[in-house]
Amino acid sequence: MDQTSAPLDAGTDPERLRALGGEIAATCAGFNLRRASRAVSQHFDHALAPAGLRMTQFTLLSALALGGSASINEISHALVIDRTTLTRNLRLLREAGLVTAQSGQTGREQRFSLTAEGREILARAIPLWRSAQDSLVDHFDQARWPGLVADLDRLVEGAIGKHQHPGSKLEPLAPTPERS
Repeated sequence: MDQTSAPLDAGTDPERLRALGGEIAATCAGFNLRRASRAVSQHFDHALAPAGLRMTQFTLLSALALGGSASINEISHALVIDRTTLTRNLRLLREAGLVTAQSGQTGREQRFSLTAEGREILARAIPLWRSAQDSLVDHFDQARWPGLVADLDRLVEGAIGKHQHPGSKLEPLAPTPERS
């Protein structure tokens, strides 16, 4: 049995916990991805500030621009965000006049889409995003960037696959005839 699958009894010994903390910092996907995610979010938040957006808002507006009209479930699934957080963020975008909600075909779901103001803000934010994106890609390495994005996608699929119900599949939010 290797160390990653053996049960560890760290107890409360400070030296043992310090060693395990170092191992976690050096090897844990969750630790390192959260750290990278916070740094990248701060980078984009700073870049998008002149448009009055944070990265979370930009991501939602971009997803709605891509998908046209989408339900909470579709957006939640595509962006891997819990429904409660998504609902709160969509409410804020609705209050700002950037997103609108309409009843779906069944009347039981709401479908969200960009307003004219939402499209205008997104269009204003895209050059800011592009500049921030280009600086990250250039700093990382343009030739390696596509591989990093593909690896992250595989990581998401692997992590989500562990928690999905049988038969469900991670689908990106993309335009379809029923979403146009």
